[in-house]
Amino acid sequence: MYFTQDFKIGLSMLGKNTYISNKGFLSILQDIAEMHSASIGYGVTDIDKTNYSWALLNWKVKFISRPKYGEDLKIKTWARYYTKLYCYRDFEVYNADGKLMAIATSNWILIDVERGKIAKLSEELMKLYSPEDKSVFGITDIDKLTEPDSYSTTTNYVIRKADIDINNHVNNLNYLDMALEGFPGDTNEFNSCTELEIMYKHQIRLDDNVTLFYSSENNENCVSIKSDNGNVLHSIIKFS
Repeated sequence: MYFTQDFKIGLSMLGKNTYISNKGFLSILQDIAEMHSASIGYGVTDIDKTNYSWALLNWKVKFISRPKYGEDLKIKTWARYYTKLYCYRDFEVYNADGKLMAIATSNWILIDVERGKIAKLSEELMKLYSPEDKSVFGITDIDKLTEPDSYSTTTNYVIRKADIDINNHVNNLNYLDMALEGFPGDTNEFNSCTELEIMYKHQIRLDDNVTLFYSSENNENCVSIKSDNGNVLHSIIKFS
């Protein structure tokens, strides 16, 4: 089942220029994913009834033409391939003239909130989403991101109260704030990438301090977010 929603790009979604930032763009995709789930009774306001919450594992995004301030967008999303443990959701982003601006795919797991564990995806639940047999990248699974062989810079980062979401851990969008802090280039360069991938490994909580490891190879930037001692990999963000 395809789900569509219109959005207008406002000031809060911008970087230093008039084009949408990476975080602003993913915030729109996150919002429409939530709207789709809410439409079938599995949104954030339904958690008290269902005892389930969706959590992200991966993003893969390609900008064909980055949207800018004031543009009206039409976002189309749908569930596609799934197993008992995870489900993919794809997106297409169009401007007011029907031009395709960006595509994205994402990988999600269902969390049993009371037990704090991953829940199996039932046929009954997935029938509500009516998955479509369409992949915007022509792939089934997103390739697993791996760390570079070496890093050129490291940056310490202290988790802020503002980073924490309703699930009491760092919101997936705020990993982009950390990636920006660990990136030695400027904000415009960070927010003008054409391809963006994020892999979430281990959640980060308020009392955690992390280190941002940066590397650049073959025109691809990578920020790995790890524990202070480097033993726990929280996330890998790659952009080019």
